[in-house]
Order: sequence, then structure tokens, then C-alpha cells
Amino acid sequence: MSIVKLIVSKMLKLTDKGKKASSVETASPSISRHLNSILWVSTGIMLISFILFAGYTAISKYRDTIQRMHTLASILAINSEAPLVFSDRPSAEENLHSLSAIAEVSGAGIIKSNGETLAVYAPLPNLTQNLPGTAKNLLHQVFTDKLHLERPVLAPNQPVSEPSRPIIGRVWIEADLTEDWLELATVLSIFMLVMFGIYWLGRALNNRLASSVVKPLEELAKTALEIGQNRNYDRRVLFWPDITELNAVVNGFNQMLEHIQSRDEELQNRRDLLEQYNEELKDFSYIVSHDLRAPIINIQGFVNELGISLEDLRKILDVEMEHMAEHKKAALLEILNEDIPTSTRFITGGVTKMNQLLAGILKISRLGRQELNIGIVDTQHLVNDNIEAIKYQSDQAGAEFMVSLLPQVEADPYLLAQIFANLLSNAVKYLDPARPGKIELWADQQDDCVQFFIRDNGLGIPEKDQKKIFEMFRRGSNHNVEGEGVGLNYVKSAVKLLGGTISVASTAGQGSIFSFTLPKDVGRNKPV
Repeated sequence: MSIVKLIVSKMLKLTDKGKKASSVETASPSISRHLNSILWVSTGIMLISFILFAGYTAISKYRDTIQRMHTLASILAINSEAPLVFSDRPSAEENLHSLSAIAEVSGAGIIKSNGETLAVYAPLPNLTQNLPGTAKNLLHQVFTDKLHLERPVLAPNQPVSEPSRPIIGRVWIEADLTEDWLELATVLSIFMLVMFGIYWLGRALNNRLASSVVKPLEELAKTALEIGQNRNYDRRVLFWPDITELNAVVNGFNQMLEHIQSRDEELQNRRDLLEQYNEELKDFSYIVSHDLRAPIINIQGFVNELGISLEDLRKILDVEMEHMAEHKKAALLEILNEDIPTSTRFITGGVTKMNQLLAGILKISRLGRQELNIGIVDTQHLVNDNIEAIKYQSDQAGAEFMVSLLPQVEADPYLLAQIFANLLSNAVKYLDPARPGKIELWADQQDDCVQFFIRDNGLGIPEKDQKKIFEMFRRGSNHNVEGEGVGLNYVKSAVKLLGGTISVASTAGQGSIFSFTLPKDVGRNKPV
């Protein structure tokens, strides 16, 4: 039994060493940890199986030995009845000598009821000093490598179940279990060696699997992470020999990279082409708006000159018309006082509208040519200045402004002033004349940006028009309000240049809420 304990303790020490060694290794990726977990679980199952097998084998071996010794003791007790009755020492010694054929028996003896030893085979020292005083069917003591059994011998010619049957002596048998334990230790050692062989084979297979499968998967994951972070689609994953399935995955991944690279190059080419077209369009808009303003200004100037000449002509004709017939005089007055002034007003209005339109286009085209002058802007002061600038229009419309406390932001002060000027003037322009106007302005501080809100209770914007109002030359359904359809497009472009976004929420007949965001970290002197 002590040998079994020694084997188990050695195995537990080896297992603890393996766990300590694995605990100091560098943390492996998830798949490697799973493989190691499987290996340790398998090892634990084998260890538990070994302990159960060792315990079961030891108990079975011990039980079988007890059963055999019990049978021998019973047979020896029966055969010793006559020698004890007649004190026949030779017969008793002959009975004991028959046990020499059984290897486990290391000693035996026949003792009379008075304690005198009748016969001994390999005597046990001091045996007669501690014999029980009452009869029992079977007594046994287990020592480290010995098994000692005693059996009372009852008087013959009486039923065994008779309680008054006298005891005429005792027999004892001692079994040496050393050979049994050595045999058990040999079997368990072989089992342990096989278990350790399976463990190291599993560990070797685990390492082989980790190097041949896990490492390529780690390389694949690393490449995918680098591509995702750096967008370097030129990278490729190397093929690994003798792993067909993994190479199929690598091949598919590389083909996917080729498709992504091709698509990315195509998108980049289209982006470059669009940027080129956009620059050309900006140049065209700038040239057209700039060059057309000169003839527009000339037309406007000549219309003014025409008005002055018309006044001179009227003075001359006032003298000459005294001698004209009445019908000619009436016709001439109609031309001078109605037809020509009406025509010049239409020309002046059209020229003014065209001039404003070209000014708006020129303003938008310049957004793509200037550099941002980013600085800290006091939006409270800036908004108050804009409200003061449109005070006449707001008073005419009966508008009331309610401005909450506004934060300082990092932006281009000119662009931000233009954004607020357009949104505030639009809020005044589109108020409902049927009710008092109310315009609210507040800001919301967020983690990475500041969001401004401008709410009015004006005419509102129909849902079908809300998506197009930020487009160039597109206006809502309120055509009775003057405008060129350029202002909100300019606002959207300006907000975008500052790194923000703009949106609108509106209900026809109830009012609108325009909101735009400005990032808290805007690059200074950013080229546009």
C-alpha cells in the first residue's frame, strides 16, 4: 500500500511542475489556450483514471488475498481438530507443512486452548500474548506488507451453529503481501509510463498543431489587423506547406485582398476624377460669376443713365408737346411715363437679381479657394452682432429672439458669422405673419463637438422639400419669399469646411429647427 501512495505522490508532483512551467510561459492566443486547456483536461482525466484504477486494483487485490487466506484458515481449522483433541504434534506439523506450496503464506501455527503452541510453520513472535479470549468467525490484522488471520477451532462432532460448542484451540496464518504489492506496483508503473507517454505525445501533437495551424492563423489575423488599420492592400499572406485547407483559406484571403485593392484603386481613380471635375467646376463657377458681373454692372449703369436721359427727354418734350395734337401728346406721355419706366424697372430688377445670384455663386466658389483662419470664437458675441445687423427686418416682422448662453468654439470667425447670418435671416424671412414670431437659439456641449440649434415658429418646410433645400438653386414651396436658393447651400458648404454637419427638422405651418455641429478640435490654417 505504501508503494501505491509513493507512485501517486510522484505523479502529483510531476503534474504540479508541469502546471508551474506552463504558468510562466507567455500568454498564447485564444486557439493555443484552448488547445492547452484540452491537453490539461485530458491529463486530468487520465490522472483521475489512474488514481481510480490504482485504488480499485489495490482493493481488489487485497480482497482476493483475504478471501484466499480466509479459506485456507477455515480448511486448516477443520484439519486441526483431531491433532488438537489428541495433541498429535506430527499431524499438526504435517498440516502446516502443506501450506508451503502457497507462496503468499509466510507463517502459520496451531495453538491449544491453554495457549500452548502445538505446531508452528515460520512462527510469529509474541503471537500468543495477545490472542482474543472469545470466539469469532474471522479475525485479521493488516500490517504494512503482512496479513495476519486467526480462526478458532471448535470441538468436533457438534453442529457449527451450536453456541455452546467449546473452543479447543486456534489456528493462525500470516500472508506476505510484498510480492502482491510489487506486482501491483509494476502494473501501475507500466500504466503510469503509458499515461505519461500519451501526455507527452499529446503535448508534442499540441505543439505541432500550434506551429503548423495556430501560427499561420495568427499571421493571417495579424495581416488582417494591419490591413484594417493601415489600409495597406498590397500585403499578402504567405502559403504554408503541407496544409491544404489552410492554404485554401490563405488563397481566398489573398484573392479578397486583390479584389479590395482593385476596387480601392478604382474608387481612388474615380475620387481623383471627381475632385478634378469639382475643381474645374469651381474654376468655371468662379470665372463665370466673376466675368459675368462686369457686363451686369454695365447694364445696371446704362439703365441708370437711361433713366437720366429719360428725364432730359421729358423736359425737352414738355416744351414741344404744347404744339402737338392731343392724341399724339397722350401717346407720347404713355410711353414716357409708363412704358419706358416699367421696362427699366424690369431690367433693373432682373439685373439686381442676376447680380445677387452671381454674387452668391462667387461666394460659394471662393470657399474652395481660401484658407481657414481657425481661432477661438465667442459665439455669444457673434450671434448678438448678427441679430443687431438684422434688427430692422426682425422689427418689421415682429420677431422676438431668445438666445441661451453660448460657448466659445474653435472655428473660422468669418465662416461662422456667415453661417449664423444666413440661418438667422432665413428664420426672420420665413416667419408666419399671422402670429408673433419667436426665434430661439441654444447650444449643446457633446464629447467631441458642439451642436447649435436655431428654432423658429414660422411657416415651416414641407417634408418633400426638406431634402433639397441645401442644394444649389433649390428652394422650398414658399416662392412668395425672396431668395436665390444659394444661401443654405453656402451654409452647408461652410459647415462642412469646418468639419461639421447640418440638418433640419420641420413641420409645415409650425416652424423649423436647423442644427449644425462644430468639432472641438479643428486643424488650424487648414487648406480648403
